[in-house]
Parts: sequence; structure tokens; C-alpha cells
Amino acid sequence: MAEPLAETENLCREILTTLSSANLPKESAQAMRSRVETLLPKIVESRKKLMLKSPKGRELSAEALKNAAKLQELVNSGKIGEDASSQLGLLEGSVGKMEIYWKSFEYVTT
Repeated sequence: MAEPLAETENLCREILTTLSSANLPKESAQAMRSRVETLLPKIVESRKKLMLKSPKGRELSAEALKNAAKLQELVNSGKIGEDASSQLGLLEGSVGKMEIYWKSFEYVTT
């Protein structure tokens, strides 16, 4: 099985490509694009964290992957309206939870 965060990162990169190349409303696509670009460094940083290999970390990583996959489906189908925006919000939330998890773990151990 591939690493969920690596897959999440790849999905986000594919979403960015689709948002750049597809015939989508420019303003909506640009807003989503900047939000996804903000998430990428957080996902890349999280991939380096050992504590995300724990059961709770794997659960949080899987949640992020699930949300990224659903967002990719919506973007690929050209639906970047309210549904995609709320799905992106879920992805941002799951990445945020993951980041809080590993940061709190590092804080406790240092």
C-alpha cells in the first residue's frame, strides 16, 4: 500500500493541474488553486513526521486522502462551485488536524 500522504500530495498536484488547464470559471478556479497551494507545504512537511505512522496518524492521513480524492472527482467533473468549495474545506480541516497532531506531539517531547 502506498503512503496516504504521498497520494494526498499527488492528488493535490493533479487538482492544481486541472484547475490551471481545464475550461473552468477563472475566479473560482483561482481561489481554489490558492487554497490548494497553501495546503501542499503542510502536507509535504507532515510526510516527514514519524508520529504519523502511529494508528492515530494513519487515521488522520487516511481522512486527508479520502477528502483529496473526493475533491479531485469534483474538480475533474468540472464542479468547482459550492460542493467543491465545501469539500476543499474538509480537506483543509483534515490537514489541519494532522498538523495539530504532530505539532502537539513534538511540543510534548521537547
